[in-house]
Amino acid sequence: MTDTPAPRVFRSMDDVYGDTFDDDEVEAALNESLSPRSLNELLFDLVAEAGLPPGSTVLDVGAREGRHSFELSRRFGFTVRGVEPVRRHLDNAARDLAALVVEEPEVAARVRIDEGVAEKLADPSGSVDLIWCKDVLVHVEDLETAFAEFRRVLKPGGRAVVYQMTATDWLTPAEAAFMWPPAGIHAGSLDPQRIEAAITGAGLTVAQCIQLHGEARERSEEDGVASSSKQLLWVSRMLRNREAFVERFGTVAYEYVLTDSLWGVYQMIGKLNPRIYVLSA
Repeated sequence: MTDTPAPRVFRSMDDVYGDTFDDDEVEAALNESLSPRSLNELLFDLVAEAGLPPGSTVLDVGAREGRHSFELSRRFGFTVRGVEPVRRHLDNAARDLAALVVEEPEVAARVRIDEGVAEKLADPSGSVDLIWCKDVLVHVEDLETAFAEFRRVLKPGGRAVVYQMTATDWLTPAEAAFMWPPAGIHAGSLDPQRIEAAITGAGLTVAQCIQLHGEARERSEEDGVASSSKQLLWVSRMLRNREAFVERFGTVAYEYVLTDSLWGVYQMIGKLNPRIYVLSA
């Protein structure tokens, strides 16, 4: 699938409703699974491919509440430092880490979560074996500085696994202007050309680029989680019942949840295309 829509051709009524194709055959083909991969398992597999030994130093940029930091320690025996700018996430991470100390003390001993931002990392130069950065950099306007920091802290030959949402040509400027401001998303940070220019400008090499399109969302539907179906239902309800929702929860909540719900739906219909970049220093 390309990110640029193909030119549309006007079809006659016979083309559309005649015997051009078999409806049942098309429907049967669409009901066949494309065997979508689990996003997190794909990301962890890419980490495993780096072949790093236990004790390797990992930086989780945008760690949120520490879930991935904990799992990187648990699965691979890595020493993980997470950095996160949002106070609520930091407080929740501290709570969850305290619980982990009781439940899995060896895992917890290898993890810490600190306040910090991608553009100004506290780690010494050349001190990190691997950077994990999932779904974070859309909130960072200065990608050039962020990737320069990644390059600075990575050891020679170090790797970064970066999951990043990108916009396609199917997303109109009007949709972007409506969607991104309420969620604190910088439109330029979803531009794949700018992302990749910032990567290479920082002296990093793109070892792999995996374009997922709606794959992870398909997996959710096929697993019965149906997160995108649920979000589509929410969008319809929010558009029909805006006044009541705003009165009950406020404008900030309304605008954010609407954007967050469309975030999933737009992946399914080709307006957003998540990518995984594996970078090498």
